[in-house]
Amino acid sequence: MHPLKTLTTGLLVAVSLATAHAADTPPSPWSLDINVTSVHTEAWARRQLNQDNPGLGIEVKFSPDWNAAGGFYKNSYRRETAYLLGIWTPLHWHWGLPCGLTASAGLAAGLVSGYRRTEVPTAPLAAGAVLRLRTAQGFGINLLAVPNTQSGSGFIGLQLVAPL
Repeated sequence: MHPLKTLTTGLLVAVSLATAHAADTPPSPWSLDINVTSVHTEAWARRQLNQDNPGLGIEVKFSPDWNAAGGFYKNSYRRETAYLLGIWTPLHWHWGLPCGLTASAGLAAGLVSGYRRTEVPTAPLAAGAVLRLRTAQGFGINLLAVPNTQSGSGFIGLQLVAPL
């Protein structure tokens, strides 16, 4: 499936799940992160690399600004990857939408396996900007943006999120 179609489908599924869930259920601090896709920023990478990145992860919220996440996925080089990230999102926005949609933004950093230093010069360290969209019940998406490096393409990755 084309990455843009996958991204759009993922957004629609997340919104559908959010509106179907009971409005009065408080969100759990634990969530299931479902890795879906990545869209690479370089044309060569969109042609040559894998942009379907299935995987599963668990995320826990310690405070409104701090989360930790860990899991696995198939990376752009078609290798299994494990990750452990700290997520800091100090910027928060709230909208008066029926599903209680909120957004937060910040940075994620941590450790990741499955990459060679010729592909990701900082391996096993990883970092990027994160945008999190959530309903009042905890359903939503994570977007992770990683910049280009001298030897590799940046990307925007999509995760669907469901409370546990």
